[in-house]
Amino acid sequence: MRTATGVALGDRYRLVKQIAVGGMGEVWEGYDESLARPVAIKVLRAEYAGDRGFLERFRTEARNSAALSHPNIAQLFDYGEQDGSGYLVMELVVGEPLSDLLEREPVLPPVRLLPVLAQTARALHAAHEAGVVHRDVKPGNILLGRGGRVKITDFGVSLAQNQATMTATGMVMGTAQYLSPEQAVGHAATPLSDLYSLGVVAYEALVGHRPFTGPTAVDIAVAHVNSPVPPLPAAVDKRVAALVMRLLSKDPSKRPATGAELAAELDRLLPRTPPSGVPVVVTTPTPVAPPAVTGRAPGTAAAPPPSYPPRRAQREDAVHRAAPAARRTSTTTGVRLGRRGRLSWPLVALILLLVGLLGAALAHAVTRADGPGPATVLVATATTPETDQYPRGGGVDGMITANGSDADAGAPARTEVKDA
Repeated sequence: MRTATGVALGDRYRLVKQIAVGGMGEVWEGYDESLARPVAIKVLRAEYAGDRGFLERFRTEARNSAALSHPNIAQLFDYGEQDGSGYLVMELVVGEPLSDLLEREPVLPPVRLLPVLAQTARALHAAHEAGVVHRDVKPGNILLGRGGRVKITDFGVSLAQNQATMTATGMVMGTAQYLSPEQAVGHAATPLSDLYSLGVVAYEALVGHRPFTGPTAVDIAVAHVNSPVPPLPAAVDKRVAALVMRLLSKDPSKRPATGAELAAELDRLLPRTPPSGVPVVVTTPTPVAPPAVTGRAPGTAAAPPPSYPPRRAQREDAVHRAAPAARRTSTTTGVRLGRRGRLSWPLVALILLLVGLLGAALAHAVTRADGPGPATVLVATATTPETDQYPRGGGVDGMITANGSDADAGAPARTEVKDA
């Protein structure tokens, strides 16, 4: 079957553009003309067209994928055959594979990596519960969609329960860099084999390279069996490192028992943060009620509640507002002025006026006694307080002169008394 942009498969699915090329097939972005929606289409590679073995593997992948339904597994929509080749129509995941992310950022912090691993573990657990072992867990088959949603894909070499074997003696299915030790020695893959492969993915993302490398696939497979896992860097959280080393245990029984158990452990390693949309409750101290008045005689009014001092913030605010008018003293009279200083100055002026009138009356009496002469004028002067540091209108209540007018600061208030 020829694949090219614009080719329609089954008179329904039109190929739009090629996304990737795998071991058995080509992955295309397509368009479902019947349902008017974008899809992903995996087509058997042209060199394998007509090969009954590869065509049967395509059918097996379709059957195994159709048996799975989970939010973290790419959904299979349809399967078809055309011109001796097969194709699978799947959910189109808008995003990128984890392998592309690791090419840009070889090392991921645990806060970003652990949610990806947890979602992948849950998807694998759902497949295992359905009797399907993936057998090819690797970054290229872990898709990162919008909103952080993970989708695992490519069950091309998956193995289902009661499935007839299609692997020749001595043939190992999977990718050597992520192959479990039991698979490398020819044993059947189990759900714990998938968890080992996920451990290799975790190691690679935390360190920046895979735990085992070699010149050939056989050398790498032998290293998985015989070589100890290199320790993770000291910068990696000890709890995360311990879990990864458990996943990479040569003995399957020492790994987490299931994908669900692994996901729960990964969740516990994540920082504790309140979920979005959940309000944070702030507890405030309950105010203490005033003590109840007991023993009050009938008909008498209840005692007023005790007055409590204002809170510190209120006291500081009041002191701040009253600071300009606080502790002002008149150098003339020696009278201490507070917030009500504007009521004291008229009183001082009145007292000085009375003193002046009394002095004038005495002087008049003396003058009358001494005989006729020129009329004497006595002037009583009341000086306003020093206002250099308090400009006109300054302070809380401003400055008011002794005669009650808002005159310029520093101008004396004069009261003149003349003899009639």
